[in-house]
Amino acid sequence: MSFVKPRYFLFFISLLLICIRTSAQNDSYRYLILFKDKANSPYSLSQPDKFLSTRSIERRKKHKIALQEQDLPVNPEYLINVQKSGAKVLFSLKWINGALIQQKPKDLAKTLSQAGVKGLYYAYPIDSSSSFQILKKKPKLPELAQASITLADSLDYGNSSVQISQLGVNNMHIKGFHGEGILISLLDEGYLNANNTPYLQKAFSEKRIIATLTTTPGLTDVYSQGSHGTHVLSTIAGFTPGKLIGAAYQAQLALAQTEEGSTEKIVEEVNWLRGAEWADSLGTDVISSSLGYTVYDLKSSNHTYAEMNGKTALSSKAAAWAAQRGIICTISAGNEGAAAWKYIASPADADSILAVAAIDKSMLRASFSSWGPSSDGRIKPDVAAMGQSTVIGTYLGTYSTSNGTSFAAPLIAGLVAGTLQANPTKSPWQVMNAIRQSGHQSSNPDNSLGYGVPNFNRIDKLLNPILSTAALENPKIRVFPNVVSLGEAIHLNRELATEIKVELISSWGAIIHEFIWTNTQQDFYPPPLVSGKYYFRFTDKITQQVIPFYFSN
Repeated sequence: MSFVKPRYFLFFISLLLICIRTSAQNDSYRYLILFKDKANSPYSLSQPDKFLSTRSIERRKKHKIALQEQDLPVNPEYLINVQKSGAKVLFSLKWINGALIQQKPKDLAKTLSQAGVKGLYYAYPIDSSSSFQILKKKPKLPELAQASITLADSLDYGNSSVQISQLGVNNMHIKGFHGEGILISLLDEGYLNANNTPYLQKAFSEKRIIATLTTTPGLTDVYSQGSHGTHVLSTIAGFTPGKLIGAAYQAQLALAQTEEGSTEKIVEEVNWLRGAEWADSLGTDVISSSLGYTVYDLKSSNHTYAEMNGKTALSSKAAAWAAQRGIICTISAGNEGAAAWKYIASPADADSILAVAAIDKSMLRASFSSWGPSSDGRIKPDVAAMGQSTVIGTYLGTYSTSNGTSFAAPLIAGLVAGTLQANPTKSPWQVMNAIRQSGHQSSNPDNSLGYGVPNFNRIDKLLNPILSTAALENPKIRVFPNVVSLGEAIHLNRELATEIKVELISSWGAIIHEFIWTNTQQDFYPPPLVSGKYYFRFTDKITQQVIPFYFSN
């Protein structure tokens, strides 16, 4: 330890204050400015192809969503005026008619006096904090062998089987829905080495990563920092049979870096809005984001629980605006369930989105999963998926498990993608409603897991009910004995030998096993099960019967 000599102390302090004052004047900060209007803009609602992709326009047409002034880009003339004032325009934001700029504090008044500028969204620089961060040295990554991947008729999910089967996504895959033709946009921290990992090779080799976006100044690609996004992406798009298979491993993907991992600053909510607008312009079907905002380095930026009403935080507004444009947003509820905060974070509080809680392999709530409701009393979270000991791919190309609602949200995103693919005529709102109503506790939703764990088969039946004017009679099937132990057979008996689908279902709705029954008698040996109540579901072309039985160890 060294000390300053007393006779030099006053001189040292004076010099330090001068340096700090000079630094504050010379450093540039980021500010969110707003414009007064969109008058005299070269853009028109009658020519949306000038600012939206064909895919984005078609999504609006399909769901009868009218374009509005909010969709028009910021007037380019206003942006030019701001640049002339000495500010650097990092990006414009049409949904709030604003722009994120970078400028020295002493020059800000000149920008605010420009024609068309209304003022500041936040009355302070939104990337300032009391601490300075030093970037860690980028880790050396091992060379990864290129995996040879082929699709198989029967997928081997390896240890990822539980997180997939809880949602019935394995049955979604069996029916041929893997996310083909659906665009999922991820908003996250970064996707370190995602372009070199073997479990994502399939997505890259098939050119299904259609676009990337960076929002941090100076960052030129999404693959050079931030491993969180890579891990999240693996649960959707990973494909290594026997190790990890993602919930929508054939979907198209767009990757946005919106989080600045070294600090917590409210500029990240502005970045989130930028990512949502970008996703919309691409024609995105699903936004999945495993980010949440409550507390910042600058305490005056902190949110309160009262602000978790879906209408206050900028990121929550952005999620709601995306939903209004026909995008289904799956947002992690947060990991504060056992902390002092306890509640969900923005943008999970937004209306018309799916806030996702975390469960474990036994369908029990993970202790860290954030609680609802929203501060205005709405059920939150909406649904739940596996977020404790979730199997993921790492940025090093290995396989591991990890905890967090961060991994529950993308699993639901994959389920959403397959559901949209299977039901192309249904609206996003019909799909979201069916997902909620398919939850294992939909009859009694709470603020722990919301409507519970959804399931593809139940969603499919809700969206496509059997229509008939004739009364349906249950097939005459007998199941005995009613209580069985490991190694004992369950006898299935019926009068007519027709083709019928048999599903073994847990009490929480997970499909454990299924097969086609074509004769009149069948002996079925249950796999190792936890003691408790289970169900057989028998389904043919027009009828369905559910019969319970008990397994005892």
